Amino acid sequence: MITFIDFLSSAAIVIFIVSALPQVVKLVRQKTARDISLGMSVLIAVGNSLGLARAIAIGDTFFTVNYSFQLALWLVIVALIVKYKGR
Repeated sequence: MITFIDFLSSAAIVIFIVSALPQVVKLVRQKTARDISLGMSVLIAVGNSLGLARAIAIGDTFFTVNYSFQLALWLVIVALIVKYKGR
């Protein structure tokens, strides 16, 4: 049976994952990263990797899923910023 906390955790994961997708779509469509901060994006990726390490260490499935997807998305964003920064 899913508890209320499990529901909240699942909703948070979906919201966090969906929140990064518009940035990826914008970068791919516009092929420019002029208005996006590389430093902030790298810090978010580092924060997600640290959160992922902690989630794995304590065996928290919800946060492991969340941080895994978030890290993947932010690494894509960082790669796209580096690729399109000069444009």
